[in-house]
Amino acid sequence: MKTCLLCIIGFVLFAGNLSAQTLLGTIVNKKGEPVPNSTIYIHELARGIAADDSGQFRMTLHEGAYTFEFRSLGYETLTKPITIGRSGASVRIELEEKTYLLEEVLVHPDRNAEDPAYRIMRKAIAYAPHYRYQVKEYTSEAYIKGTFTIDKIPALLKRSVKVNNENVDINTLIGKPMIVESENQVRFLSPDTYHQKVVALKTSVPKEFNMNKGLNTLTSSIYNEQFGGQISPLSMNAFTYYTFRLEDTGVVGDQTLYIIHVIPKKKSADLLSGYIHILSNTWNVYIADLISKELGITMHYRINYHEVKPSVFLPTTYDLSMKMNTMGIKASGRYYASIQYNSVALNSSAAISQRQVSKIAGKAASPNRPQRIKQLEEFAQKEKITDKEARKMAKLMTDVSEPEKVKNERRSLEIKEIERVKMEVDSLAWMHDSTYWAQVRKLPLHDDERISYRLQDSLGGGGPHAAGSESDNVVISVGESRKGLPAKLLAGDTWKLGKNASLGYSGLARAVKEYNFVDGFWLGQALTFRYETDGGKALSVAPSVYYTTARQKAVWQVAAAVDYAPMSLGHLSLSAGHISNDVKRACGVSRWMNSLAALGLGSNYIRFYDSRFLRIENGIDLVNGLRLLAGFLWEERQPLANRTSFNLLQTPVPDNVAYAPHTAAVWRAGVTYTPFYRYRIRDGKKEYDSSLYPTFSLLYEKGTGLFNSMRSPNYDRMSFSVTQQINRTVFDRLQYTLAGGGYLNSNRLYPYDYKYFTVHPMLFTDTSFENGFNLLPPYTAAKEWWAEGHITYQSDYLLIKNLPFLQEYLLDEAVHINGLATDNGQFYFEGGYSVGWMGMGRIGVFAGFEGRQFDRLGVRISIPLLNMFEKH
Repeated sequence: MKTCLLCIIGFVLFAGNLSAQTLLGTIVNKKGEPVPNSTIYIHELARGIAADDSGQFRMTLHEGAYTFEFRSLGYETLTKPITIGRSGASVRIELEEKTYLLEEVLVHPDRNAEDPAYRIMRKAIAYAPHYRYQVKEYTSEAYIKGTFTIDKIPALLKRSVKVNNENVDINTLIGKPMIVESENQVRFLSPDTYHQKVVALKTSVPKEFNMNKGLNTLTSSIYNEQFGGQISPLSMNAFTYYTFRLEDTGVVGDQTLYIIHVIPKKKSADLLSGYIHILSNTWNVYIADLISKELGITMHYRINYHEVKPSVFLPTTYDLSMKMNTMGIKASGRYYASIQYNSVALNSSAAISQRQVSKIAGKAASPNRPQRIKQLEEFAQKEKITDKEARKMAKLMTDVSEPEKVKNERRSLEIKEIERVKMEVDSLAWMHDSTYWAQVRKLPLHDDERISYRLQDSLGGGGPHAAGSESDNVVISVGESRKGLPAKLLAGDTWKLGKNASLGYSGLARAVKEYNFVDGFWLGQALTFRYETDGGKALSVAPSVYYTTARQKAVWQVAAAVDYAPMSLGHLSLSAGHISNDVKRACGVSRWMNSLAALGLGSNYIRFYDSRFLRIENGIDLVNGLRLLAGFLWEERQPLANRTSFNLLQTPVPDNVAYAPHTAAVWRAGVTYTPFYRYRIRDGKKEYDSSLYPTFSLLYEKGTGLFNSMRSPNYDRMSFSVTQQINRTVFDRLQYTLAGGGYLNSNRLYPYDYKYFTVHPMLFTDTSFENGFNLLPPYTAAKEWWAEGHITYQSDYLLIKNLPFLQEYLLDEAVHINGLATDNGQFYFEGGYSVGWMGMGRIGVFAGFEGRQFDRLGVRISIPLLNMFEKH
């Protein structure tokens, strides 16, 4: 019985090997030179594969007759029948260089006439939403291969690179390709869900990289508004960002093939360049050959589309290459995918094309839909449409084709984090031998790749990687981790106290918090205890105590906070202490920046007073976007005088301004409202994201004494503001803030109770320029009423960035306009221009005017990163 069973198994295996034969081939031109990056499509199987850089390809097929289509950029497409016999087959394919047909299309072109590419692109853009949602579901088999090679890395990084917090010997990886291959079964469900089952997996990537599931199938579509993180040439607003030029034409079946040169109007990392091939009549993409560049990284996308079903063109091969040359690091990589479609089902609501558009009207459920179909018919029958009509047609096509699920997600205020690719690894995925891989592999291995596999196998890397890991993320970090208690005490650290609690320590290196002429040096430490629940609730307590060398007294404060309603952003804070404070409080200069100015230059930008305080504040959302704020402050205020004048330049130090001592109780209540405020839910907590509408704020403040003290303040103040950021394009945005208010009652006001304005009196500031004044005196204030406005127009391409040699740099420019009117002075106007770099810093030139008279000119440098020193 056992012998019989072994014979049957042997026969099955033998028969399987007989029926699956190997086809070897080479693609060359008429000169016999290899044609790299060619693609092969097998019509009977709806399968696409690609040749390697030497024009060679290899595949395993069952015996029979097949129709092959060979395609490469710059060459005529060749369709050829090939029969696979018992002994397989070997073929040599010669491709002819493409015949230039453009002159046949453009007869006597007018130099001032519009390039024909625009007529073609308008149609392609109009039909893009149809192809975005055309397919309801498909199943496919995908062979995916990825390679990555590090060619060069700075010596300093070699010693300090960590992958998922594990040390990796980079020297062993330099110049050697890391490979991962997988055979996958993919099921796509409209609009954007992929179920990927990895049935076979092989890799030479070190286990620290957690490559235990292989590579995802690609999900980005050329028909979306964005492709690969950049603006798609088929976006509704593509004409804002791209110039198009018709380079060539050809013939595919009964359709004309248009080869369109995609030229970005700006050298921006948000834009693509290259070519897309568009088919007439159906206006779908036939080939995409696009490049993106950012920070020394170049991505080259080559995607081939084939008609896998009548009027249904889907990607059959992806060939993505990456080159990196930045900050002393040189590396290259490639992602390749060969796809065979087994079944394709269309979305009936999206089954619309130029020849099908009139058939949809009878299926419409919405009363408005027949009218939309009629409008689409009218546009489809036009030989030429305008830019405006193309956008309108695309919107109509979106309305008709877009699934209800997508419509509902867009209407919903909640932005849901959707796992687009759900991966599952078969239990036998790692068990396949070299014979199996020789059959399924669509791209031949190079000699160095074979060596890479043998080396990894010798190190025990042939099995599942990081089997116990709960995450597939790869985190690459640079720098030695702090190990040992002495290092942690010096630099500060956070210790986990069980599952939900942690204790943070500021570290001995931060024992000197600040310096000013009133206190001298602050010497001390700070702790932070935090407890978080799984439902998003949290409690934090942060005590700190410092000794002031000039006053020879201790200053301290304890801040506690409770996040008690995560879904409503309920936040209650309580703080108490005895410190020196700034008269301007939140509107004042950063204490860290003031410390640098005091110690280095002998300059002081803060008016200090002694504050013993108790503060309670609470904020909670009543409904989405509508937030209620309430607070109470009790404070005993005493004047302070300078106790030291030490500074490195030995500059004379101005006296600290002293105000009358008193006790104050301040009550606050207010609301903020942002209509249609979109949000996310992360770890059980709500996080606001964005809104297309302004944020409105109204605040009431009352100053009094707890026991009706005659020396306590007595006032009522109302203020309001409107603020908004409008993103006009990906290149420019407009931000404005309009605010004002006044005192309903000002029977007794102290300088602490004035309305102060954010001012940047120093050359350097750690805040942005958007909502402050750059040339006003530091303690400009209002005592009765005020109105202020701030407008910033920021653009990646405004003035100097339009110079070609500057367009590759990640700079942006901004124009700033600020205005202020108060009860005690003329209208103040301030205008400025600034240049920034990646949000890391800005330098600006500003001019100030009192009334109509020019008053002052100044330069300011904003470095927001300096905020981190203030927080510590």
